[in-house]
Amino acid sequence: MLSHLARSSSRLAPRAPALTQIASRGMCMTDGIQVDNVARVFSCKVKDDKNAVALDDVFNDYLDKASEGEGVWGAARLVCKSEWDYKLILKFEDIQSLKGYMADHHETLMEEFTPKIKSLIVGDLHQQNFVYDDIDE
Repeated sequence: MLSHLARSSSRLAPRAPALTQIASRGMCMTDGIQVDNVARVFSCKVKDDKNAVALDDVFNDYLDKASEGEGVWGAARLVCKSEWDYKLILKFEDIQSLKGYMADHHETLMEEFTPKIKSLIVGDLHQQNFVYDDIDE
């Protein structure tokens, strides 16, 4: 089960190679973007450090429940401390896992967690699905 952002980040893929190594490698190895792993990304702004920490707590609870869905395999969080942009990335092992999560769990979880999230953010909560790849050689 995914729990607490700090602990879940240790389960993620190893560190990517140096930027110069990545730049020498093509991102797309085919004529298009291959869909293997996918992610649901939550984006918002927080007012300050205190609200970012409180939002971590809310998302920790959300991740505990979301991870009960089949195919959820990791999470990551990004915070820009100069602009206070906050992103949570919920990773799935394949497109079918994301579709199952969206059909069976997402609406119920968002009904529970949206009020808590909105009380800590500035503006709107944006959600979007992405193809997700760890870049390594």
